[in-house]
Amino acid sequence: MRLVNTQTIQLEFLNDDNVPDYAILSHTWEQEEVLFHDMGRDSAKLKKGYAKLESCCHVARENGFGYIWDDTCCIDKTSSAELSEAINSMYRYYQEASICYVYLADISAASEISNSRWFTRGWTLQELIAPSSMIFFDKHWRRLGTKTSLVQVLSQRTSIAEHILCDSEELETTSIAQRMSWAADRVTTRKEDGAYSLMGIFGINMPLLYGEGDKAFYRLQEEIMRVSDDHSLFAWKAISARGGLLAPTPAAFKNSGDIIPWNPFTPTTGERNGLFSLPEAASAGDAGTVWFLLAQASSGTMHDQARSAICLAARAGHEPLVSQLLARRDTSTLITDSEGRTALSHAAECGQEAIVRFILSSARIHPDTRDIHGLTALWYAVYHRHTTCAKLLLQKGLVSGNVGGSAALWHAVSSGDLDLVKLLLQNKALQSAGGEPILCAAASHEYPAITELLLQHGVDPEERDTKRRSPLHIACRQDNQEIVALLMRHGVNADRLDPTGKTELAFATIRGNVALVKVLLENGANPRAKCANGKTVAAYATGQEMKSLIGNQRWYKKLLDRTSTNRSALS
Repeated sequence: MRLVNTQTIQLEFLNDDNVPDYAILSHTWEQEEVLFHDMGRDSAKLKKGYAKLESCCHVARENGFGYIWDDTCCIDKTSSAELSEAINSMYRYYQEASICYVYLADISAASEISNSRWFTRGWTLQELIAPSSMIFFDKHWRRLGTKTSLVQVLSQRTSIAEHILCDSEELETTSIAQRMSWAADRVTTRKEDGAYSLMGIFGINMPLLYGEGDKAFYRLQEEIMRVSDDHSLFAWKAISARGGLLAPTPAAFKNSGDIIPWNPFTPTTGERNGLFSLPEAASAGDAGTVWFLLAQASSGTMHDQARSAICLAARAGHEPLVSQLLARRDTSTLITDSEGRTALSHAAECGQEAIVRFILSSARIHPDTRDIHGLTALWYAVYHRHTTCAKLLLQKGLVSGNVGGSAALWHAVSSGDLDLVKLLLQNKALQSAGGEPILCAAASHEYPAITELLLQHGVDPEERDTKRRSPLHIACRQDNQEIVALLMRHGVNADRLDPTGKTELAFATIRGNVALVKVLLENGANPRAKCANGKTVAAYATGQEMKSLIGNQRWYKKLLDRTSTNRSALS
């Protein structure tokens, strides 16, 4: 997790198990915000948003906090993996913060609070609910009050009950429809964020797929259906919708604020009266109800509903129902849902090994089929770390490791799943050109065993990421001496300049990291190699220990011996 040091106003990376108490900022984005890539540059101070960041740090410092979290600069939004992780963790960030500072840039008095743009934005809904302690400030950073002192005003403005605002644990007592209604009038810059900003409120984690547009909200509802029995999810009304059980946007729940959680009883045989919805029947494996409801469906919707039933039954692991639905003449060809996903894809995502095995052995579903997002069953199995399902798919022989395999391999590497990485590499799921380098991911997450495995399979150790960082550069910045030594033993040249024009040896010396300097030298780093400014590492050495280490003649002798050996080999 990255945090801003309130003294230096610089970013620092802290391990999840060592995060200090921190304050968190809630605000609306304005022009010229200070972004991740601005931090550490003098130009950051020239941006309009720097004053806001500086003021927040000042307030936090006065309150005794050494760190703050600000979404504008603490997330590297050029990294899709980091952005996805941050958005999936956003609710937790606000919930675990010691205090949340709400900056209302368009308000100058407490009486105007309800008029703030802050109440109209999608992301600020979870930022209002999650924190246990909040202080509101006007545009001049004058204190307006706390969440407790302003709770009546906040409740009237948002239609969220006061007891929920005072205790986020009470959120579970509300219906899905009620929670959706709170977002009905809120807007986001990107359509997808209308769904992604609600994930924390419903306890949902799912991959981000920017570019999917309205489909993101359908995906969110499908994930909610998977973990909740509350049928108020279907209590919505929209003038124009694509049909089906799911709402097109949160706005469809505008009039659903008074709906309580609804969990209809499971009917016995002969009581198929429609109170038991098709998704719940399919998820429960109730074949009789599924067929009864399909029989009642209009001819225009039956195919879509049957596809949904097959996929939901596959997700829940109901092999008999999946078998029945795939075997019937009128549904045998309905093997993909509206997202282009097969029942195999859904089963692989949920780790339903028996369903995966059954479909692979009997159904006419090609294992390499891509959905509308370009993702395969293998990708879903790996992303959700279902090693056995991935193995079943690869063992079939019809699944190519390179069809969605490079993305799958990246996820396996990033999650540190050595067995999955081995499995994918054995099936030639090497990364294709243009993807984010997997060796950089291994170094970034500090997985030496995976790093070595990738090197053994011929992964390019010099490949750089979009920021022009090599795996060695990343390992040095994280002071992972084991990975540094490993990379250099596999021939990585430590004398190449990093994005700042320094050698890795110069970087370690400037930092005063004697142990890292020693590892670099012992593995062949050249102390005479010059940085972009023409200086060698000796120019950066301070302190007797560092100077003695850099000046030790054995490194130069070692370098001469290596040069002589190379010349002999050439002659």
